[in-house]
Amino acid sequence: MAFTLDPEKPFDTAVKKAAVSQLEDAIKALKKQPRGLDEAIHDARKKFKRVRGLLRLIRPAAKDFSRQENARIRDMAAGLSGGRDATALIECAAYLRGLVPDGTRDMALSRLETALRERRDSAAVSDAALKKKAKEAIHICRDAIAAIEEADFSEDPSAAAKRLGKAWKKELANAQVALMTVQAEGGDDDFHELRKKSQTYWMFSALLSPAWPSALKAKRNDAKALADLLGHEHDLSMLLQLLDSPDAPGLDAGTLATCKDAALETRAQLRRRAIKNARKTFGDEPDVEARIIRTLWKKRVRAHDGE
Repeated sequence: MAFTLDPEKPFDTAVKKAAVSQLEDAIKALKKQPRGLDEAIHDARKKFKRVRGLLRLIRPAAKDFSRQENARIRDMAAGLSGGRDATALIECAAYLRGLVPDGTRDMALSRLETALRERRDSAAVSDAALKKKAKEAIHICRDAIAAIEEADFSEDPSAAAKRLGKAWKKELANAQVALMTVQAEGGDDDFHELRKKSQTYWMFSALLSPAWPSALKAKRNDAKALADLLGHEHDLSMLLQLLDSPDAPGLDAGTLATCKDAALETRAQLRRRAIKNARKTFGDEPDVEARIIRTLWKKRVRAHDGE
């Protein structure tokens, strides 16, 4: 099912359908595991992020509920993150190998990739423990579905449009602040915050795309590309933190230095690209965009109602 809010349905129905479908897909992934448990957990966590994005969008209409359910889903996802985080570092080393122009770096990164695999496997949670966590997550998803179905998100079209516009304005303004912080300070946490704002913005754009299809499709694509770019940047930051820590893989100093140089060089390039792309993605005025969202949402609802 498309990750959208349907303006042709009552607001309460549209919200519940979007949220429940994502949680049901997460349950299906965790139960069937067509590509193995690790990939099932990865797929489920992506669905959890979408639900949390939806909760942020409807927060002006259901503040306490959104905060409560966001915490439930955030904590559930965090409980499934350990193995995936280790795998992300391996994928990061492989990503760097695909970019390096010389054999020396490729050899060093190949050794790093092997060391990271050994590190992940030695610290891996047992299959039994991981299956238990997945089973627990399925129960939590069902509890979340029950809470969503019992909640009341009823709003008349004008009120719903107003609240959606309010959430959009706040999120875009926050994204612009995150961009300014990155440009002024540029620390690891600052870029990670910009990534989170990019993820939320593409989710908002996807959810509201029926109201403004052409423009929001472009915004969604730009924000998704930016979030993916910053995802690579974040993985590189995590890799660099590991290489500078006492828990760094047991490789010789020369190999570690070569890997760090490759990671630093690539991260710097990604950060420059991310700032440039973010200026475009978040370049419009929050007040203007929010007003357009309000107007077009009401227009779509009224067109369906025959007003």
